[in-house]
Amino acid sequence: MLNSGSRRAASGQILSMIEGLHYFLKNNTGTTNDPTQDHYVLNEEGVLSNNRHFISDSAMEGQPNGDATTEGQSLLIIGYVRAYIGTGRSCGWMLEEAERYFDAYVRYFYAGVEPPLTPGRWVSNWIVNGKQPVLSNYPIATDVATHSGFKGVAFTFSAGQIAIPHGDPHWGEYLDKATFAFDGHLAWGAINATVVAVNADGSVDWSKDGTQYDVDWIVDSKGRKITLDGVIVAASASEAIGTVQLKDTTVTGSHFLNYATLNPVTDGGYMIARNECQHNRPLHVPVPRDFMGNSADSEQWFMEACYLLWKETGNQRYYRAWKACEYTVMEFTDIDLNDRFFRRSSASITPFTDGISYDYSYASGDTPTIIYGRDPSGYITIGSDMSCQHTLEQQAVWFKVDAEQSVLRSQIGGVDTAGNPLRWRVTLSMAPQQGENVTTQDYGLTLPNTTTSEVSNVDVPVSSLALLTAPDGEAYIIADERIISTYGSATLDAQFGPNVFDGRTAGTLRVHVPDDSSGFEIGAWLRSSGKFPVKSIIYKAAGAFDLRIVDDHGWRWYWVLPDTVGAWMQATLDPAKLVLSGYQPDATGSKPSAAVFTDLDQVTILPDAGASAATYFELFCLNDPPPTFTGQGFTIKYDLIMSGDAAFTALVGDCTILNYLKDALFCTPGVIPFSNIYDPGSTVIDAWHGCPYPGYQYPWIYVYASHPDRALFLNNMVEFLWESQQWYQKTFGIIGPSASTYIWNRWDNYKYGTPDTWTMYQWGQDTAWAGYQSRAFHAAAHAWYELVQSEQVVPENLAAYVENWLGWLIEFTEKSGGITPTEFPMDSVPAPVANDFTGHMTGLWLAGACSAWLAGSRLSGLETFIEQCVDELRAHYINTGIPGQIMNGSWSPAIRLETGNGPEANGMFFGFWAGEILRGLGLYMAYRREH
Repeated sequence: MLNSGSRRAASGQILSMIEGLHYFLKNNTGTTNDPTQDHYVLNEEGVLSNNRHFISDSAMEGQPNGDATTEGQSLLIIGYVRAYIGTGRSCGWMLEEAERYFDAYVRYFYAGVEPPLTPGRWVSNWIVNGKQPVLSNYPIATDVATHSGFKGVAFTFSAGQIAIPHGDPHWGEYLDKATFAFDGHLAWGAINATVVAVNADGSVDWSKDGTQYDVDWIVDSKGRKITLDGVIVAASASEAIGTVQLKDTTVTGSHFLNYATLNPVTDGGYMIARNECQHNRPLHVPVPRDFMGNSADSEQWFMEACYLLWKETGNQRYYRAWKACEYTVMEFTDIDLNDRFFRRSSASITPFTDGISYDYSYASGDTPTIIYGRDPSGYITIGSDMSCQHTLEQQAVWFKVDAEQSVLRSQIGGVDTAGNPLRWRVTLSMAPQQGENVTTQDYGLTLPNTTTSEVSNVDVPVSSLALLTAPDGEAYIIADERIISTYGSATLDAQFGPNVFDGRTAGTLRVHVPDDSSGFEIGAWLRSSGKFPVKSIIYKAAGAFDLRIVDDHGWRWYWVLPDTVGAWMQATLDPAKLVLSGYQPDATGSKPSAAVFTDLDQVTILPDAGASAATYFELFCLNDPPPTFTGQGFTIKYDLIMSGDAAFTALVGDCTILNYLKDALFCTPGVIPFSNIYDPGSTVIDAWHGCPYPGYQYPWIYVYASHPDRALFLNNMVEFLWESQQWYQKTFGIIGPSASTYIWNRWDNYKYGTPDTWTMYQWGQDTAWAGYQSRAFHAAAHAWYELVQSEQVVPENLAAYVENWLGWLIEFTEKSGGITPTEFPMDSVPAPVANDFTGHMTGLWLAGACSAWLAGSRLSGLETFIEQCVDELRAHYINTGIPGQIMNGSWSPAIRLETGNGPEANGMFFGFWAGEILRGLGLYMAYRREH
């Protein structure tokens, strides 16, 4: 450890290390032509690669060698600005470097799209090709880049093996990756899609899984035998190039195979240009503008990078960029933003894109055949070969709704083969809480009939959804064509609209009765008892009508229902006011003085005295109206029911909830999920959100935000961090580190563990990346510092969360002799790991500790810990003593001197380390200046 005098003198050494890193980056800037010989971390256009060193040649082997990410680029900008501020703004070249890397970010990750003049969605791509032009995997899908590759090509296997034929159309000589063979149908158009079953007639059975046979190894275009896990088991295979071996060696006969090749341009291939937007999984392919999407953590950091540049320069371009990022990040907080029960999609084949969804049909007689497709606009097409009732059901998209603001949207259209309308209903099972196996109540609504193949929006307030089951266990008797039978010249017309009776939006049935010989019956044909009580009726009418019943002795009686002059009314059907009909064809015995009846099987409605073409009776319901939804609740199950009187084609688009509540999940709104939010290349999981990580949260985004709810968002994010730390203490007995992941009570989180619980694992049972621990600590400390600097209220528990971390870090590093933590085991407390220096983590520990001190923390041992972090960086700073050695000035897990001195040397360096370390050193200089 340095003494206090030495520490003051060490500020010059810190600047020297910053300058050394800067010169390392400059010396490692160049144009890669041969990735095995040209090792650069930056290209001459200012794009930072994820790795200096060589990684892999093929998609089967691993990630593309030239990946350059928004993560590293945004951190590099922040690092240079923080270093500039730390020097007292005396080194203008640092700010110039930050601006240069910002320009590269916009030019390449945003594909040259400048920030909008008015804040709005501004979407970059999370990755570009930072090194040499490289062949894309082939074939490239023209609709969605991530759907590229050969999908479902039939080959004949023997003992689980196939040699893909060379030449057009299979191109086995260029084989680069294979995933699996299968029997069935791909659920979406990608080589890593799930497989669903196919019926005997060739139609798809979306309710059943198909059969999948995973690949064991392939022989790629270079003649190497590579396993599905990317292990090169033979540099020169004895089998022919293009051979694919399945793990199941009993597979024989014809099966479908998913694979991709690396065709040269002369054989139809595509060369991904340097700095072109790309995707790296499941295949290495270019990404067009319409399919770009950023990672959420990088978006948060780039938002800060823009803000810092604006504060330091006053340039409005940076201000616009900051506000556009803010707009985008705030959308990230809306977890259900992209959720749909069913969705319109131009990229997905299956109608069942979200949650857990399926279908079923009902028809009298034969079972209908249902054929699904998508029209050119992306609407689901549903073809039935006969008259039937068909239901699309969703049971895992759980919106939190509020009766005062939420709206149910249905995009529907279609007619039958005779051009007649289709009938539609929707039901929602609602519960006061979300989750599986909760007690629900069913609400529903008759939607308007569709009379054309044009799709239209039907928007209905959730407060108009009506309870389906009455207290007696039977269905409410609402307007439904299935309970109406007309006679004479009466015609039925389905109506739909607002302000029905008590103000609700509802479907009604209008019966036009042009003469006295016409009318209609309402029957109890949908009720299990076959009977209903007759107590009242809600209707509106042009003209007076009689509501006729037949009592238990066959006598006919009626109530007179007055003309309502176009207004809704509820008429009470008092037995004492029944009028005995003058026409009694079936009555026996003496004339009764009163009707004798309880429940009835039907009633008849007909004109009272005279009718004309303008005479009509419009029915809402018989007896009491069904109660509508009130308060708040969750949509546990959704059904969209369509029916036609002949074969039909229905169309369905986005079916969803508008104006839902955003606090449905733990610590929302405010917590950021793990996902690439705007990646339509993954259309089948557009609404998917990974479990939220504490290490993905960056509360700084709310400190200077203009969103009216930013304080709520900030408090929720801080609470999330705090609770993760409390769980860790209860689990491991130490207070400081956090849980790795929280499993939300959402369908897309369930496969990772028990909902509403913390875990140390990620993606189910995968070991969590240790770097997220240091990122969570720094993010909280950084927000604390910025809140204090801007004289804002610091949320409860934020400072305590940071100082809990610091207390543990101080003790850990003191006991380890100056080694900061680099590993956080899944089932035990961290322990020092010798010779495991991890530069970006040390940079984060240093940045967070300095931020805490600048925020006002004076925790005992804090200053010692800060110096220990600096000492660790100093001890691992590379000065080989070899003049001109290419790795001088860097921090590296393996400098590999044996590979040479110049760019041909394959020394390891991870690009994102640069920004994390620069930021830490910059904040340390600010800390020393404050001293």
